[in-house]
Amino acid sequence: MWGWVGLALLAIGCATTSQQSTPDGERSYREFQLAASLRDEGQTAGAIEHLRKAIDLDESNAEAHLLLGFIQMERRDYQNAEQHLRTSIKLLEKQKSQGSVLAEARNIYGLCLIELARYEDAIVVLRQSAADELNTAPHLAWGNLGLAQFHLGEYQETVKSTMEAIRIQPRFCVGYYTMARALWHLQQLEDAERALVSALEADPSCSDSRALQGAWRLRGEVRARLGHGRDAIADLERCVELDPYSNEGQMCQTLLGAKR
Repeated sequence: MWGWVGLALLAIGCATTSQQSTPDGERSYREFQLAASLRDEGQTAGAIEHLRKAIDLDESNAEAHLLLGFIQMERRDYQNAEQHLRTSIKLLEKQKSQGSVLAEARNIYGLCLIELARYEDAIVVLRQSAADELNTAPHLAWGNLGLAQFHLGEYQETVKSTMEAIRIQPRFCVGYYTMARALWHLQQLEDAERALVSALEADPSCSDSRALQGAWRLRGEVRARLGHGRDAIADLERCVELDPYSNEGQMCQTLLGAKR
C-alpha cells in the first residue's frame, strides 16, 4: 500500500537548484529540467531517458536521482527506486541541501522501504523527515511513520504518530484511517469509529476516494461490532459502490452476504 507524498516533488523541475560549475554539470541540469517537464506531461519513458543522461553527465545530480527514484516508485520498481533514492539522500546531505527537498526525499525513501518491508529502516528516515523544520508537509511524514509502525504491529505508536499528523493537518483523511486501523487492533472500537468518521468526512474529497474504500469497509465492521447494524450495512454498500471488483469491494460483498 502506498503512503503519501507532497506535491512539491511533482513540480521539482521548477525548483531552484545550484547551477553546476562545469559544462557537464550544466548539461546535466538541463537534462534534468527537460525530464521533469516530460514527466509533468505524462511522457514517463522520455523522462527516464533524460534522467539517465543527466546522471551519466553528472553522477552528483541529486535531483535527477530523486526524480528517477520517484518515477520508479510509481512504476513499482522498488529495488531500483531504493538505490536512486538512497543515493539522492546521500548527495543532498553532502551538498547541505537547502529547503524542503531533503525532507521530501526522506519521506519518499521511507515509503520505498515500506514497500520493501524494511519497516525498521523506514521508521528511521521518516522520523528524520517528520522532525525536519524545513519540511513543508510534515504531516505526510508523520502519517507514513504511523504506517510503518502499523506494519510492525506497534499500534500504540501508530496512534501517537497519526495523532501528530492530524494535529498538523486536521483534514488529513488517510491519517485518520491509519489511526482507526490501529485502534481496531487495540479493540478500542468507539474511538475507531470516531476516527473513521473523520477519515470519511474531514475533507469533501475523502468520501468518494477509492484510496479510502477500506475505511468504508472497516467502519462497517466496527459499527457491526458496536451493534449498529443498519449503519454497518449502509457503509458496506457504499464500499461496494466505489469498486465492486477490488479486494476491498469483494470483502465488503462477502460481509454483506453474511449479514443478509
